[in-house]
Amino acid sequence: MFDYGTSILNPTLKIIIAGGYLVVIYFYYQCVREYKGSAAGAAFKALLYMGIFGFLASLARYYGHGLEFGFDKELSLKWFQSFFYIIQAAFFITAAMLFMSSSKAQ
Repeated sequence: MFDYGTSILNPTLKIIIAGGYLVVIYFYYQCVREYKGSAAGAAFKALLYMGIFGFLASLARYYGHGLEFGFDKELSLKWFQSFFYIIQAAFFITAAMLFMSSSKAQ
């Protein structure tokens, strides 16, 4: 059951993670619309982008190396997954900085 290559948990958990990011994207989109034009709205926009890049990273994780799409072991989707996570972290840090600066302004 816990063998990574054969367990049904492996693809199931990857799908749940991608679905979770879609829910996060939806909620942050609603926050961006609600707080449009405010400092908090800018922070929520950064969080929205964070969610989008997290979703893209989870898709790259789901498809593994991407061999069926013409990728190979040298140019793998795993590289894109790593880049998406780095971009996601950058937006997360940006959102934190925006929230901190908006709280100091008040």
